Amino acid sequence: MPEESTIPTHPYWDVFPKLIRVSTSEWPQTIPLSIRGSVESPVFESSNSDVAEVDEAGNVICGMQPGAAIVMVWRSDDRLSVRHVQVEVYGTPMGGGEMPS
Repeated sequence: MPEESTIPTHPYWDVFPKLIRVSTSEWPQTIPLSIRGSVESPVFESSNSDVAEVDEAGNVICGMQPGAAIVMVWRSDDRLSVRHVQVEVYGTPMGGGEMPS
């Protein structure tokens, strides 16, 4: 009699877009992340908050400072399963402007 398989199941999940590429701007640019698949309660973190910040809802705010960052998205607070989004901001540093009311 064949043995039962005990292969662990890993539910599919992913985050999109995989790459955010923008030019510097006088105003911050907001790009929402889309999570597909089985995700309990995502956790977001940026490797370089000077270039790209990410809020609790998964909105990436970038464009004011040139450079690169990686946004990491974990499936849950246990941080066992992670996906990455690359952020690239091109151009010269912006500054001095104020956001419109």
